[in-house]
Amino acid sequence: MDKYLQLIILVVFLYIIYLYIKLHLKTNKLEREFTSIVNHTFRTPLTRINWISKELEKDLPQKEKMLHIQNLNNATNKVLEIVDLFAGIKNINDMSSYFFEAVSIRDIVEKSILKYREEINKKNIMFNVSTFKNVPLLTLDTKKISFVIDSLIENAILYTPKNGEISINTIDNVQKLILFVKDNGIGLNFKDKIKIFSRFYRSKEAVLKNPDGMGLRLYLSKEIIKRHNGKIYTKSNKQNKGATFFIELPFSK
Repeated sequence: MDKYLQLIILVVFLYIIYLYIKLHLKTNKLEREFTSIVNHTFRTPLTRINWISKELEKDLPQKEKMLHIQNLNNATNKVLEIVDLFAGIKNINDMSSYFFEAVSIRDIVEKSILKYREEINKKNIMFNVSTFKNVPLLTLDTKKISFVIDSLIENAILYTPKNGEISINTIDNVQKLILFVKDNGIGLNFKDKIKIFSRFYRSKEAVLKNPDGMGLRLYLSKEIIKRHNGKIYTKSNKQNKGATFFIELPFSK
């Protein structure tokens, strides 16, 4: 009997060691991934800021100088955007940081599209946007829902090829808003669809397309929508066949 007890204790002890090692390795892997993401994401705009600053020290024509100043502003805004993303991880769970009010989802979508008009024109992307005529006002935190809409539209533009097409529309439902953003870009495989809203997750195709991404926007979007009593999810037939992201929000909070 003692031998069996000793064997059981040994097995339990070995299993605990196994779990500890597995967790430790997983934690180290996450730390390495996080460090790599932060290092790469900050290094790109900061290197650009450093280079532009040195260029501005030269005696340049006014037109060239103004162009450098504009590029400097863009790089600085990129750093601030990254800082806001990391700050968002801390604040996203704090309901006291949410300010709910009756807003038009149409206004949010239109303002978001305007932010990316230059990128849309550069890639000659056709945008099909609903008029949202029959959609009532929703009780939302405008700033946070704008972040979600911006993220979906930005991703759609980024991963859609030149001369591609993006659609933003709603599905009729009397109880909730069902809004979708559909593109004909790189699409998602089965693994991507499961993990796409996980913190720091990025598919191999997404990394190749945009090395500077952090895998935070969709994670934060999921958390924001959750705190609006809604859902966010995606559907995609297969890679290179596009993807559709859906947001469901109740008409009353």
